[in-house]
Amino acid sequence: MFNEFSDIGADNIIATDVVLGIVSFFVVVIGSVGIGTLMGLAGSFSARLTHHMRVMEPMPVVVVPYLAFLVAEMFQLSGILSYV
Repeated sequence: MFNEFSDIGADNIIATDVVLGIVSFFVVVIGSVGIGTLMGLAGSFSARLTHHMRVMEPMPVVVVPYLAFLVAEMFQLSGILSYV
């Protein structure tokens, strides 16, 4: 986004561009954290279901954060925020 604003030039940026940039930032942050939260809830429920199988118990801990990263990247959101 910074590259786009610098290509436009400081003289050609209007208030609407700034507002849209701020809104885009919050959409990415809230969307990424939302995906991470939903995937975390899914991972916690799946971890509860695997407590009888000791071999499968670490799988949700490893797989779910990676899936959260991939899902966020599919929607062009921040995979790092969804992972954390």
